[in-house]
Amino acid sequence: MGKLWIISGDDDFPVKAKARELAAGFCGGEPDNDPAMEIIAADGDAIHFADAVTRMLSAMRTPPFLADHQIIWLRNFAFFPALCEAYKGKGAAAELADALLTELPPEQTILINGPGLDLRKSFAKALKNAGAEVIMFQRGRSSDRNFAEGRRLKISDLCREAGKQVRPDAVRYIEELIGSDSETVQREVEKLICYVGDATEITLADCQAICSRTPEAMGWDFTGALTARDPQQALLLLDLLLRQGEAEIAVLGMVSREFQGMVKTLLAMQELGVERVHPRTFDQLPESVRAAHPDNPLLKMHPYRAFKMCEAAARFNGPALTAALDAVMTANRQLVSGGDPRMVMEQLIFRITGTA
Repeated sequence: MGKLWIISGDDDFPVKAKARELAAGFCGGEPDNDPAMEIIAADGDAIHFADAVTRMLSAMRTPPFLADHQIIWLRNFAFFPALCEAYKGKGAAAELADALLTELPPEQTILINGPGLDLRKSFAKALKNAGAEVIMFQRGRSSDRNFAEGRRLKISDLCREAGKQVRPDAVRYIEELIGSDSETVQREVEKLICYVGDATEITLADCQAICSRTPEAMGWDFTGALTARDPQQALLLLDLLLRQGEAEIAVLGMVSREFQGMVKTLLAMQELGVERVHPRTFDQLPESVRAAHPDNPLLKMHPYRAFKMCEAAARFNGPALTAALDAVMTANRQLVSGGDPRMVMEQLIFRITGTA
């Protein structure tokens, strides 16, 4: 019998990438040059649901002509919800739904990719029961329980597939500046792989050298320079941020969030009874402590990231952290009262880094 492949989900980039990969595999090369392949493009503005249905039905009912087998690719099909609604109804769309559920001729392979297939719908369940290969790609959501871990695993998997190891601090840097967008993650990781060449490991320095210098990335570096008490680097990054159009008040917001996060980190450390940290601190934490504090934020993140956050916070505990928060509040008052923005931010840098 033939085979039906369905690629869907709400993450458009991997849906299209997987479909292209499968199509190339079916053809042993370039789909456009294979006489057995018929591509029905369903992503143009001019094509409607009825047009896509009619063309697909016609292709499925036409036997192979220039080859002994047939591959039909309904590419970027945007009408899965409509097809689900048409299931068990009347008309051409219902006929297509039934045809996809019927055993295909042995010489026929069908590939359909596009967003919107709801696995809870009866048509989607019927597809799986009929033996269709259904592959879903869903975007991670920040509210998901394992969102952060899934994002880190995705970055690590991409590097491992290319034969590279990636350091934990490099993973954190990538996830902070890129977020969950699959296409951006893929692009930046590919750039890193090319940049490191024959090296087997991707480091934080590699990321800082080659990853796109977005405001998010520079903001991450800027707050890192402050917590490392490096005024020269902080001044350089402040200049780059302002040149990219970031408002001083927005940069101050980054600083404020960083030090508020330190307060939360120190409180979380206190709750766990952790005073000093090393890279293995959170791997070696007794199970009794974990069980007693299941909601502690440090236990919900990667152990190495928890270590780095605690390491940074430890530089500013006690009076130093209080002074940094006071400096942020003072800078905020000066900005909203009409002080010279650049001078205010430079003074903030000097106060936090202890060079005032």
